[in-house]
Amino acid sequence: MAPPGPTGTTVGLYEALVDAAPDALIVVDERGTIRIANRQAGTLFGYDVVDLVGRSVDLLVPDAIRTVHPAHRRRYMAQPKTRPMGAQLKLSARRKDGTTFPVDISLSSIETAEGLLVSAAVRDISERVALEAKFEGLLDAAPDAIIAVDEQGLIRLVNRQAESL
Repeated sequence: MAPPGPTGTTVGLYEALVDAAPDALIVVDERGTIRIANRQAGTLFGYDVVDLVGRSVDLLVPDAIRTVHPAHRRRYMAQPKTRPMGAQLKLSARRKDGTTFPVDISLSSIETAEGLLVSAAVRDISERVALEAKFEGLLDAAPDAIIAVDEQGLIRLVNRQAESL
């Protein structure tokens, strides 16, 4: 994204708001070309923002799924719908140095005079995933069977001892 325009201009205000967002924001067109990226996107993925704009979003997709990502994108573009953060999908992203990391991605679309644009808010959840793994390890190390149920009586969590019982 370009530096904000003169103070008081609508364009400058919008650019400043996008750059002030706490998450990485990336806007792509129907071809998957990155049209807008904020500073957090550059920081998160290890790129200068000017190096992201105009490139394919597949650049940020892990190698393991890069070949299937265009088909996923086309399906989404054919029937776009808002997908909130934490939609129970195990997603990952790729940094410039090739490392991958777990992410939550929220998607929303807007029809413009230039065609459909999709905004993706991307959040690194590495810390949360590490804490969950630690919790699961502690739970499975417990000597007793543990079963957790919700208000409706549905089982939401069991440890290995409960499974073996």
